[in-house]
Amino acid sequence: MLDQFATPEPDEAVKLALRRIEESTARGEGSDVEGLAFNEVVVNMGPQHPSTHGVLRLVVTLDGELVKDVIPVIGYLHRCKEKLAEKRTYFQYIPIVDRTEYVAGMNCEWGYVMTVEKLAGIRPTRRAEFIRVIMAELNRIASHQVAVGTFTADLAPLGTAMVFYMFRDREYILDLLEEVSGARMMFNYFRFGGLRYDLPDGWVEKCRGLMKRLPKLIDEYESLVQDNAIFLQRCVGKGVISQQDVIDYGITGPCARASGVAHDLRRTRPYSVYPELDFEVCTESHGDVFDRYQVRMQEMRESVKIIEQALDMLPKGPVQLGSLRAPYVITPPPGECYTGQENPRGEYGTYIVSDGSRYPYRLKFRDPCFCNLQLFPKLLSGNKIADAVAISGSVDLVLGGIDR
Repeated sequence: MLDQFATPEPDEAVKLALRRIEESTARGEGSDVEGLAFNEVVVNMGPQHPSTHGVLRLVVTLDGELVKDVIPVIGYLHRCKEKLAEKRTYFQYIPIVDRTEYVAGMNCEWGYVMTVEKLAGIRPTRRAEFIRVIMAELNRIASHQVAVGTFTADLAPLGTAMVFYMFRDREYILDLLEEVSGARMMFNYFRFGGLRYDLPDGWVEKCRGLMKRLPKLIDEYESLVQDNAIFLQRCVGKGVISQQDVIDYGITGPCARASGVAHDLRRTRPYSVYPELDFEVCTESHGDVFDRYQVRMQEMRESVKIIEQALDMLPKGPVQLGSLRAPYVITPPPGECYTGQENPRGEYGTYIVSDGSRYPYRLKFRDPCFCNLQLFPKLLSGNKIADAVAISGSVDLVLGGIDR
């Protein structure tokens, strides 16, 4: 019978951290001063959701307040989403995509639907293309509100007000998305060849009204922290990602653009009707925590511009190809296809292999959070534990995309 009071064996991550400490002690090494190795301790950050922005566990080796080593431990949210595709038709799989990066469901749906359309030779209606852009950019703003709001909350008490303001205004966007799709988080709105529903009566006017208000709301966010000496001290010069790091680790999204790498798939590998729209790729030059915050704030303003242009250019016509109505059975020809889509955290890639049946033979996602997480050991080591909290929050991880 198992002794319920027996000490459990440490898992592999803790064993590895302990082994590294033992090896450094045997060599007579300390953290900065010889003989301090005995002061090193191994602690867990997470996997409590608020502390690590998802069920991420960081096994951190500390020398006093200084982070000596970090081992990310993932898998707490694993639900076999890629494997599930093999037993579901292409159409049945659409709702599951919402459950990967669940903060940006519209963007993730678009990446999957766009890949299937490319594989099957389907071209969506022009009205649907503009509405897709509007939905993706609304979701981008809502996602950045979560990212910046929760990040500043990590710097409490500085960001306590910011998170409430941002979540308050995010509800206005979710109201618009709910009117269109019927849901506030798991939208199931995109369809091959178009969209599930057209825009309801009066929706365009409501959206225009919110876009008029959002720039002032963003100004309000910035006024809360932008000139705060403590906020700047916690952010400026911390957690620097160099341009070489961006290349070596495959970093994309705001984390890359904050380092001066102007890589945005909406411009560098344009899709849908983005080439017809006027907007800037937001970049900064230092690659620190503050610049990642700055890029997301700027991108919210650019998304407002994109939405207003798309509303002005919105054509009439159907939002769904008539030949792809119920029962929604499509059989793409045998082959393989990859597409990348710029979601709020970077390049969200979808790779599908078709064997000519109703079901994907294989499906694989290239999630930006999974790639960005690889940088954590290098990014956090050498910083104080309080700074490690701010740095990890500034990367904006969503664990549903990492674990899949």
